[in-house]
Amino acid sequence: MDASASFRQRLRARQVLFGTFFKTPSHQLVEVLGGAGLDFIVIDAEHAPFDRAALDACLLAARAGRLPALVRVPADAHALNAQALNALDLGATGIVAPHARRAADVQAVAAAVRYRGGARGFSNSPRAGDYGRIGMREHIDRADRDSVAICQIEDREAIEDIEAIAALDGADCLFIGRADLAVSYGVDDVAHPLVRAAVEAVCAAARRHGRAVGIHIGHADEARDWHALGVSLFVVGSDQSLLRAAAAGLRRPLQTYQTNDSKETS
Repeated sequence: MDASASFRQRLRARQVLFGTFFKTPSHQLVEVLGGAGLDFIVIDAEHAPFDRAALDACLLAARAGRLPALVRVPADAHALNAQALNALDLGATGIVAPHARRAADVQAVAAAVRYRGGARGFSNSPRAGDYGRIGMREHIDRADRDSVAICQIEDREAIEDIEAIAALDGADCLFIGRADLAVSYGVDDVAHPLVRAAVEAVCAAARRHGRAVGIHIGHADEARDWHALGVSLFVVGSDQSLLRAAAAGLRRPLQTYQTNDSKETS
């Protein structure tokens, strides 16, 4: 695919894409990640403390660093229009909508992201419209072409309706949430056979209908197994887990000195 292809084009073409959840409301950290070679980040407004001002600053930093930034909104498909509009107007590449349980939910998510045939309220005055510089037709064309709609499949009801969900073209990617799937099935292990079977059902339906699939993993070396099932979008850990791992890695070599110091003073 052309190197100038949009993130949405790359996603729908099922290119392998690696990113991370972003949970710290700090535009400086977005700038750091912008230079790290990631394909995208997912700003987690569902489970992290992002108000509108913090989201605005982080999306500005992502745009400055040419880092595609998705926003996981805190509402499910039944109540997301206003939150999706807010994120997209501020310049988000797209949204990740939690708890898409039925085909109708996927349609609602797609509508929240699109102007034509959708329900997105129009304004070209925010950042997404270059503060009014982009005309109405161009802004609508660009937004409908490039804005990303990702639906999280993380409920037992979604697995039961997965064939109908995957058959719809509204979602650019079906993103599997294994933790909530585990809770939905009454287990407390994302590796439980029930969860694994649910993941395989999503991947199989997506393959049949040519849909992109995403998943959250703790480490990049887990990607190979899921890629074999057809997963192409990988959210690896989070900014917090990356920081914790780096800090722990820094401390390990220093423990040798601490052990030697302890022996010398004993």
